[in-house]
Amino acid sequence: MSYTIVLRDQAIYGGLVVPRVRPSFKVSNGELIEFLRDRLRDRDVAADRALYTVYVPDPAGNYNVLVAYDYPAVPAIPPGDVLVRVPKGVYARFEPNGDYHDPVEDVWAQVDDATASAEITRAYREEIELWRGPKVELYISILV
Repeated sequence: MSYTIVLRDQAIYGGLVVPRVRPSFKVSNGELIEFLRDRLRDRDVAADRALYTVYVPDPAGNYNVLVAYDYPAVPAIPPGDVLVRVPKGVYARFEPNGDYHDPVEDVWAQVDDATASAEITRAYREEIELWRGPKVELYISILV
């Protein structure tokens, strides 16, 4: 397991939402999330643009997932898309280390290991998967 502690600036994301999920590799690899990623890729002309899966907690303790692009400002978000502002925060950044064949399962397993060993304490705020083509990075909000 390897991770780095990073400070991420505030970001604005706009995209398509799936309500009431639990952050995990099973959700990220699920057919509905893949379908939404494909829809966003189909409508965007920049093939090399990073795609995000943003897990957003609600007041009841559930998470909603937003499959999205980042935008410089709210007016740039396409009409009809859901938007979320993720505040500046401290995150543990995970990249696949090769322990699992599936890179998404790899990063989520590292989070479970880091949490179980008390190396990180999750803040249970926004959690972000960053996709650049087939490469994935996972940012887990942590307490410092």
